[in-house]
Amino acid sequence: MATIREQPPVNRKISFTRVLMAGAIAIVGSILANLLIRWLGMLLLPVDPSFLPVATFPPTILFTLIFLVIATIVFAVINAFTANPPRVFNIVALVALLLSLIPDVMLLINPALLPMGTPTFGAVLILLLQHIAAYLITVWAFTRWAQQG
Repeated sequence: MATIREQPPVNRKISFTRVLMAGAIAIVGSILANLLIRWLGMLLLPVDPSFLPVATFPPTILFTLIFLVIATIVFAVINAFTANPPRVFNIVALVALLLSLIPDVMLLINPALLPMGTPTFGAVLILLLQHIAAYLITVWAFTRWAQQG
């Protein structure tokens, strides 16, 4: 009778340095993508220039930076305490994306909730696309790029 040998568990954790590098890639890549989306959106979509989230470049840079620093910290914690960081991060990131879309959609339903100027459909579409782009880049950086090293 043949015996079945148990395979050792695959260690999917990455070094802290690699986590920081993935975070930097996610931050820089997402800022560049979001600035491009904002620029193209302002050219192609009907946007009220008084709508603060897309009125100028600094809010795009600042909010992307803040939330992706938080994402980097979240991934570092997940990496430290879970057996399969990419899988757990995928779930956490998807939930974060879905929650981040709620305020954007609410701007169309009830703009008075967040008084930041006049949110047109075009402006909200820019925000939604920015969130999705940052999500895709961040998930790639932490679950694919970081795992290659």
